[in-house]
Amino acid sequence: MAYQALPTTSSLFFKSLNPEASTTILLLHAGFASHHEWDLVVPYLSSYHLLIPDLPGHGIASSANIPFDLSETATLLADLVTKHAKDGKANLVGLSLGGYTAIYTAHKYPDIIGEGGLFVSGCAHTVGTTGSWKSWGLGCVMFFGNSFLFSLPKSAFDWFITKRGLQVNEDLYEAMAHGANYALSQAISGLLADGVNNEGNPLWQGRFENIQARTCIVAGGLEDPVTNCTERGKQLRVSNPQSQAFKVEGKRHGWDIQDPELFALGVGCWIEHEGMPEQFISLE
Repeated sequence: MAYQALPTTSSLFFKSLNPEASTTILLLHAGFASHHEWDLVVPYLSSYHLLIPDLPGHGIASSANIPFDLSETATLLADLVTKHAKDGKANLVGLSLGGYTAIYTAHKYPDIIGEGGLFVSGCAHTVGTTGSWKSWGLGCVMFFGNSFLFSLPKSAFDWFITKRGLQVNEDLYEAMAHGANYALSQAISGLLADGVNNEGNPLWQGRFENIQARTCIVAGGLEDPVTNCTERGKQLRVSNPQSQAFKVEGKRHGWDIQDPELFALGVGCWIEHEGMPEQFISLE
C-alpha cells in the first residue's frame, strides 16, 4: 500500500535520538509499556538514529489518548518514519506487541522499511479467534494480572521483577501502571487472535508469508514458544529467503530489559548483515 501523509493533528509521542547518524531504527515497545522500555538498550545503539514512540494507548504523553488499533497504528508509524527517518525509511525493531506491530506495518507499508529490515521477538503465536471466549479471556487475564501486579507495594514489585532478572526503571513503572486498564488489555488480546481486522482483511493469515523485508524473528528460550517461532521463520522465508528464526537460551519474553546489551548486539548484527552473536541459536 502506498503511504499518504496524515494531517498534522495526529499526535503520536516519540523521541528522536542521535539525529546525526545515517541509518534510522524505529524501536517499538511491548504491550502496557512505553518508550522507556528502551532506556537500557539505547546506549548500545548510539551509532544509529533512533525513533522511539509510545504506541497508541500507551505511556503518559499524547499517545495515551489515541485508542490502540493495529491498522491505524501502522499508519501513524508510517507517517512518523516518512517525516522523520533518514531518507524516509527505517529498520523496525519490536518486542511482543511491538513485534506484531512491526510485522503488520512492514506488510502494509513495505516502502518505508530500510535495508536492514526487521528484528522482532516474542511475536510468533496467536491465541483464539477474533471475538472468541478464548480471546476475551486472555484480555481478562492480562487486565487482572496487571491490576494485581501494580496493586502491590512498590518494594514487592521491585522484588518480583528483580527475581525474574528484569530491570524496570521508575519511568517505565509509571507508564506500565498507567496502562494497566481493561480496554487496552482487550485491544491487545484481540490483536493476538486469528480473524479479520476492521477493514475486513485477515489479521495474520498470510501476513508473515508476504513480508518482503529481510526479517529476524527471535524467541526468548525461557518463555516464548520456540516451535511457533520456527514456523514463523519458515513463513517469513516464503517472500524473503534471507529471513531467519532464532532462539536465545535463558532469556524471558521481555529480554530487552533482561539483557539489553545482547539484545542491541543482535539488532546491530542483523541490520548490518553480519553474523549473529553465538547466543543466537538458529531454528532452521
